[in-house]
Amino acid sequence: MDDDKLALAVAHVAFPDGDLFTFPDLEPHGAGAGGEGGTAGYLAACGDRLLFADDEYGVLRLTSPLTGDTVVLPGLVIGGGVSVRDVPVVLADEAAPSGTAPRRWRDSEEMSVLKLVVCPVGGGGGGGLVVAAIVGREHFAKVALCTPEGFVWSISARDRWRWYDDMAFHGGRLYALTQAEDLLAFDVGDAGDGEAVVTGVERVVRSSVEALDVEDTRMHYLVTSLDGALLMVRREMADAGSTDGFEVFEADLAASRWVEVGGLGAGGEALFVGRLCSRAVRAPDDGDQIFFLDDTDGLSFRWELQPRPPYQVAAYDMVRRTFSMLMWKKPLEDGDMALPRRRR
Repeated sequence: MDDDKLALAVAHVAFPDGDLFTFPDLEPHGAGAGGEGGTAGYLAACGDRLLFADDEYGVLRLTSPLTGDTVVLPGLVIGGGVSVRDVPVVLADEAAPSGTAPRRWRDSEEMSVLKLVVCPVGGGGGGGLVVAAIVGREHFAKVALCTPEGFVWSISARDRWRWYDDMAFHGGRLYALTQAEDLLAFDVGDAGDGEAVVTGVERVVRSSVEALDVEDTRMHYLVTSLDGALLMVRREMADAGSTDGFEVFEADLAASRWVEVGGLGAGGEALFVGRLCSRAVRAPDDGDQIFFLDDTDGLSFRWELQPRPPYQVAAYDMVRRTFSMLMWKKPLEDGDMALPRRRR
């Protein structure tokens, strides 16, 4: 097996400061900040690729730090790299849009990327490859689509702005999870000029609103398990500095509901969850574990003066309902940012 294939066969965790580790053993990888395949300053993650802003050329670069393979994408500026398309959208069990975008986005200012996925959609948009992103801000976002051939991000004028927590490609469809735990499925079509557009939005799972306490702090992640199930991971938090526990639910699309599960059905499987990227991984010695980060910086419920947890990476055992800290933060020195250090 050549070096690139060997690297891709091993799960990795990358930190925005440039550190790259194999996972779950958390051993340093050779590619790091300042070298070929560095990870410093990435904006989003998708599979083995990281998204970087290229300010010199006004584009985004989706690059594998392990192989150097890169896909160039347009920047996220309305009137520049973003097109608002008034293409008809079929809405199923979902409200039509009301209101308009904030003025600053109508005035050609840049949007933020909240999540990114690559969809190998056959026949749609760009020869089988569509890049989907949640763009906007935390409470007010839309799904944007792009193909390398069309080289423009499209957002739909016929679909409304929502508070999204995560997005995933599963079983040939694009799914997005709202903060209220509604699961939406998006249909992707071709505008006729190589540009991918949203053509349908269906609410396939409706949340149990009465089961949610709006005063609680929660984060949500959407993950496809190794046995093919679409999972929602709910992270319960007393505040932004502490995590109380996790609950995992499987999407029962036939019954349009979430079904809680007590373990991961594939056996020897663990979940890695984060705001930028979540995925299921083989973990023969760490089955039924959820690995997670301290990644709430920038979210509205995280106050400036709240204490930060001491870990960079931690794990939750779904069976024992216990936590273990795997990578502690280094103490701050001379105003530098906190950096990870491994458990001993």
